[in-house]
Amino acid sequence: MRNNDTLVKIAVNKSLLKEFLVNSQRTVYMNNGSEFQIQIFNPYTYSIAALISINGTEMPNQLVIKPGQRIWLERYLNEARKFLFETYEVNGESKQVENAIKHNGVIEIKFYKEKQNNNVYITSASTPSTTWTYFNNYNLNGPINVSSNISSNNALTASYAADNLSLSSTKLCSSSVENTASYSNTASALTKSKSKSIETGRIEKGNYSNQKFQTVYDDFEYWAFTTETIHILPQSAKPVYANDLKKIYCTNCGRKLNQKFKFCPYCGAKCIF
Repeated sequence: MRNNDTLVKIAVNKSLLKEFLVNSQRTVYMNNGSEFQIQIFNPYTYSIAALISINGTEMPNQLVIKPGQRIWLERYLNEARKFLFETYEVNGESKQVENAIKHNGVIEIKFYKEKQNNNVYITSASTPSTTWTYFNNYNLNGPINVSSNISSNNALTASYAADNLSLSSTKLCSSSVENTASYSNTASALTKSKSKSIETGRIEKGNYSNQKFQTVYDDFEYWAFTTETIHILPQSAKPVYANDLKKIYCTNCGRKLNQKFKFCPYCGAKCIF
């Protein structure tokens, strides 16, 4: 799958981050304390379900993305808290530490196709074009009684502010990808630092999110038809190129800036040169 055909992108303030290839691994770099979004686009003529893993741990529920929908997921499915990237330092010379942090910052999403010619189809009432849904993970194993298997904590509502998700008007932006052969892989690259102390980062829980969901029942295939993985690393792990030394980037969203700017035109942060 070409980069422009990928279903998943990472964004800060809905501005897509530039991707790098680290030994064939899709990688983005982020500042400590950044809240971010996972953009998912469904280009197919059928609904797809997304099973999301964060830091090596699967979320208990899955998203259902309808044909042509583009969503900006900013929060955990089972808790109204935003995605937050936080960094910390560890011993860069320990194999135990290397193994312990191997899933840090890793987002993996498995996609499942909607089953065709279903005998049973239960769905919610019609919803506006700016809404999206998720289905309970037990649905991968066959029909269930929705009312008895979804607890009140997981039964999420369907309405939320329209400016939270601009699905119908937002265009998918492609980001360029660069090869960074100086790193063999993201985990071992960190341990190759000359310093005993290195910076790593995990996806944690940030501020409260008012993004809400609607519970539905759909039937999907048992096996994922594709899996996409993106690794978020601290800015300190980003390789520096000679051409980059002449460029200035926003310390908040990472977009390239003009030296005349006092504030970033993309995210509004104050420019620090």
